[in-house]
Amino acid sequence: MFDMNPLALPDAQLQQWIMLFVAGTLGFIIGYVSRQRTIRHLEGGLAGTVRELDDCLRSPAPLAVAGSPEEVVVLNRIAARSGELNLDRIGYASADEADDLKAIVGVGPFLERKLHAVGIYTFRQIANFNQEDINLVNDVIEFFPGRIERENWVGQSIELAKKR
Repeated sequence: MFDMNPLALPDAQLQQWIMLFVAGTLGFIIGYVSRQRTIRHLEGGLAGTVRELDDCLRSPAPLAVAGSPEEVVVLNRIAARSGELNLDRIGYASADEADDLKAIVGVGPFLERKLHAVGIYTFRQIANFNQEDINLVNDVIEFFPGRIERENWVGQSIELAKKR
């Protein structure tokens, strides 16, 4: 009497193909948007990790110095400000490459430790100082203004680097 078979309609197959196409398209769009959101999230996390790694590589390790507690406090305070120096321009060096900075007239043992605290280990680095670097190093290592120029650290470092 009453036949309700939807497959008996003349355009049933066309309707099924259209629904299959729409479902596939919607699935693709939803998957694409979800994947892009996941990629953005992962790239943000990667950028944060890269920044943390750069900060870790640029900041010197905490100082383990045998000396008076006041000296350790001063060196740690100076090390905390080491990021203010432009080591990209001056040059990077490690404690393994360290020159005897006390060979520069005016640099004593404590001042050498201060320079090491900010990442300055070699004559080559000091030879690369410009006026801005000199002023900044004076400020960061809490040294007498003008003394680096008066004692000609840059010139002495150039000569000592050549001898090395």
